[in-house]
Amino acid sequence: MKYSRSNKANAANPHLIYGIMQTMPAKIPEPFTPRRIKRIWRGTLLGILVGIVSGLGGIVFNHMISIGTRLLSGDMVVHLIPSLRDASILGFPVERWMMLWIPALGGLISGLIVFGFAPEAEGHGTDAMIESFHRNKGIVRKQVPVIKTLASAITIGSGGSAGKEGPIAQIGSGFGSILASVLKLGDNERRILLLAGAAGGIGAIFKAPLGAALFAAEVLYSKADFEFEGIIPCILSSVVAFMVFTFYDGTGTIFHIPPLSLATPAQLPFYLVLGLLCAVIGFLYVKIFYGMRDRVFKPLPIPRYLKPALGGLLLGVLGFFLPEVFRGGYEWIQSAINGQIAIGLMVALVFGKIIATSFTISSGGSGGVFAPSLFIGSMLGGVCGNVCHRIFPKIINEPAAFILVGMGGFFAGVAKTPIAALIMVAEMTGGYSLILPMMIVSSLSYLLLGRVSLYEKQVDTRLDSPAHMGEYAVDIMEHLRVKDAVLPGKKVETFPDDMGFEKMLNSMIGSSQQDFPVVDRDNNLVGMISMADLRTAMADPSLHRLLIAKDIATAGVMAVTMDDNLNTALKAMADVNVRELPVVAKEDPRKIISIVSRKDITRAYHQEIVQTRTRR
Repeated sequence: MKYSRSNKANAANPHLIYGIMQTMPAKIPEPFTPRRIKRIWRGTLLGILVGIVSGLGGIVFNHMISIGTRLLSGDMVVHLIPSLRDASILGFPVERWMMLWIPALGGLISGLIVFGFAPEAEGHGTDAMIESFHRNKGIVRKQVPVIKTLASAITIGSGGSAGKEGPIAQIGSGFGSILASVLKLGDNERRILLLAGAAGGIGAIFKAPLGAALFAAEVLYSKADFEFEGIIPCILSSVVAFMVFTFYDGTGTIFHIPPLSLATPAQLPFYLVLGLLCAVIGFLYVKIFYGMRDRVFKPLPIPRYLKPALGGLLLGVLGFFLPEVFRGGYEWIQSAINGQIAIGLMVALVFGKIIATSFTISSGGSGGVFAPSLFIGSMLGGVCGNVCHRIFPKIINEPAAFILVGMGGFFAGVAKTPIAALIMVAEMTGGYSLILPMMIVSSLSYLLLGRVSLYEKQVDTRLDSPAHMGEYAVDIMEHLRVKDAVLPGKKVETFPDDMGFEKMLNSMIGSSQQDFPVVDRDNNLVGMISMADLRTAMADPSLHRLLIAKDIATAGVMAVTMDDNLNTALKAMADVNVRELPVVAKEDPRKIISIVSRKDITRAYHQEIVQTRTRR
């Protein structure tokens, strides 16, 4: 019902004059109209297209990493010093000496490419996708996927301690964003395609379609929240990308594990210990990772493109003594699963991989943090499982199980993705029998780490995301009632319908109200007078002594009750450009009991925001 300040039809109808704007009805589900069917088909086709391209992107990216590894870490030795290929210097093979400087070369090339063409492609990539979703309307520049592919392939191929998830997430999400921009889709649809692209790329390259879809929807938030609207498009894209990728790489899992039994109740306390260790080491990992960026590399007075080269040089020195920290380290995880790594070495690799990853990515190198996190978690789980096996061999008889659980639990805590992490690890290993202990470890690690996260661009919940600010404003305003905004005991100033002009003027001057209800002898609402009405009347001074309130008052007014929602009240104010509305009794719309202002509504809204965040 529209508010009209001078509507004769309204004036003739008391139900319209003094009508109450009722709470807006619930949204009725849209029927399967041709328009809706067209939208569904368009979304499905776009999801499939994004999945196809993400799968192909995964194939290209994987192939480029293989080429980069072969050229930078293999063929270079043969071509530069062929006569010394099988020789050793001071007891170390020549390849070990070469790896002292090859990561630095890769870092230099990567830095020149990234900072010369697309600086947002530095780092682990997932944060860039998260930032684009929340604050950049899902927009990704066209050159970013190409630059990220080249830079990450060079970084990883030259030995950089980085993984594939960040780059492929940025590559897939970049295509989804670009496709949405080319088709001139809205911001919301672009954001969804951004997530679908990320899910497709991750689902393909890690052969974990369900986990990748959940990861893309979950990684946006640091607390227990999901981007629910994106889950189905992400699943569609991820499944299609997975199918495309398996034509190239087969359907086998990333890791091969022995048959593992279901966890027994007696083993669960030991998994609690692993969850505690994951939280402690995860805290150390995040603090070193960002501490090295902010306190070591960022303050250095050298060009940004040289910092990845310095990080690569430091990695080369570390890798000379601990070569297992180079690249993602999947082969070493498999060796740990097979029981081929000693406990002492696994302890060294936990801390060595943290340092190596910080050298590579915190310096500005391009690569993901998923693989290094799996590596750290697997070695940590291996240490815990093997120690427990030695002390309690009858209870812990499968230490390999701790390696798999450590992988999922560690990443769940540092990435704030407790659900996606355990599903991804189960898909990558086929270890579905370990879901129960992985749930325990993931939950404990996630809870103990609190706000500590590898992804600093995450926001707490959907409520805190700029992408959903408008949606939640409407939701909150419809949830709150006028009685939540009106202060208890608030007095409303009314004008009798026979009040003279001079008295009205004096009352307005000394009042904080902007609009004044006009009432008759029975205290029934008959109209409203605003500051604008008064200024109009002031234009003719000769009429001042003749004017009374009912001569100036606007008869067609709209009121609200204490039970109407704030969205209804605010919409009425906006329709007629007023700052206040009368509040009347529900049983008698002529009886005014208070007045609600925009200031009241704003205060109630912000109070609810604070309380909602506190509850979450």
